[in-house]
Amino acid sequence: MRMNAARITIVGGGFSGASVAVQLARTTRDPLDITIVEPRPEIGYGFAYSSADPDHRVNGVPSIHLVDPADPEAFARWCATESLATRDPEAVTADGRLFVRRREFGRFIADAVERAAQHANDRVRIAHQRERAVDIAVGSPAPTVVTDAGTRLRTDLLVIATGNAQPRLPAPFPLALADHPAIVASPDDLGRIRAIDRDARVLVVGTGLTALDVISTIVRGRHRGTIVAVSRRGLRPRAYRPPPPEHAKPVPGLLERIDAPVAPFVLAAGNPPTARALLHALLARIRVANAAGDTWYGPFDELRDPLWQVWTRLDTREKSRILRHARQWYDVHRFRAPPQNDAIVRKAEQRGIVQFRAARIVTVEPSRDERAIRVTFFDRGAPVQRTEVFDAIVNCTGLDSASGLASNAFLAALARARYLIPDPCGPGIAVDRDCRPIGADGGACNRMFVIGPPTAGAFGDPLGAIFIAAQIRRTLPGMRATLMASPRTPG
Repeated sequence: MRMNAARITIVGGGFSGASVAVQLARTTRDPLDITIVEPRPEIGYGFAYSSADPDHRVNGVPSIHLVDPADPEAFARWCATESLATRDPEAVTADGRLFVRRREFGRFIADAVERAAQHANDRVRIAHQRERAVDIAVGSPAPTVVTDAGTRLRTDLLVIATGNAQPRLPAPFPLALADHPAIVASPDDLGRIRAIDRDARVLVVGTGLTALDVISTIVRGRHRGTIVAVSRRGLRPRAYRPPPPEHAKPVPGLLERIDAPVAPFVLAAGNPPTARALLHALLARIRVANAAGDTWYGPFDELRDPLWQVWTRLDTREKSRILRHARQWYDVHRFRAPPQNDAIVRKAEQRGIVQFRAARIVTVEPSRDERAIRVTFFDRGAPVQRTEVFDAIVNCTGLDSASGLASNAFLAALARARYLIPDPCGPGIAVDRDCRPIGADGGACNRMFVIGPPTAGAFGDPLGAIFIAAQIRRTLPGMRATLMASPRTPG
């Protein structure tokens, strides 16, 4: 470590941590020593972009995937340089749009970190500490991160970029079944998913994008048995927005829309608005669009894109109401299916292999021979329960930002040290408007920032690469001010 360089520790080396490192390296003129604490062998991939399955694709075109908002076309240029459309012909849709494999975007993120460090020369150094952060030392004016290998990292600025917690089996799955050979608790366990017998009857718990990924993997393995995907409402991701007709009025880019003022129809819902008023305003706006020959995409995006501004105006009760009653509906419109995955799954549905159901799981237990699993359901609207037996179950309930404080050792340590508290409306960590964590004393913690999915309770939708990158850009002035105001920690 250099004596005159500010020490920055980023805990988490997925997209969020990588984007923080890149944006700091490109915008800060003072010397920086940035350490990214990440147990994975590579920076940038994280959970979202680590999949080696060729059918797991990003759900957006290159123009909405970026690491640094200052260079929004970088990924599109990189895709062209890497000849991805030629190397992966299935990535190109009939209308010419490109939906690359998830791991390709991870490779781009890793490349962006390396390039940022090279571009900064000796002014910025970015190091990968391939260990797991597990504790924080207290009693010092500056945080000291402790890893599972015993490394102690004294830091002038701590950035918590831990993303979502790993998936966990939902209730009512008994904990004792987590290791059952018929249950795949995490959807990233591709080895076990690919090993499912072709004639097996499979239950996929969840019907979102993760479920589409897993079903695509199973179906492409020439599966013959029935695959049942189930969630409380049985909602599935909507199709990706079609390209606008040639005569349509140009639409501002997504990055511009994220920072734009809130749409008038949203403002008209009240200050602060209620959950009910927001829903009614959106539905009215969609009806106007439909009458003009348009679709729901435009009105929905007018609410989604600047949601971080709208969400902060809501009180805790209204936030909780939206998360409890409208989140599934919001998610299936927000997280749209890549056309390739949508086509794979729909073809399997037409062949009778895949079924989507709206049902609540009541009980889960081993079958009599203990090799399969008996599941009791309440189908939505049905008066009685029914029981079915499955040869395999894959948990696709999605990533869970609400469980991070309990399941992540480092976040649990910060909570014990009273630096962190859960967000009052449920998901994630309580933070102020500048992404500083709010401690148990009610004050914002100096020298600490929280980025990305763990701030979902405070900002509503800090999810997806471009939304996280934009959040980081808004947070950079506070990070730089903290570095300027804080004395350097001694070695």
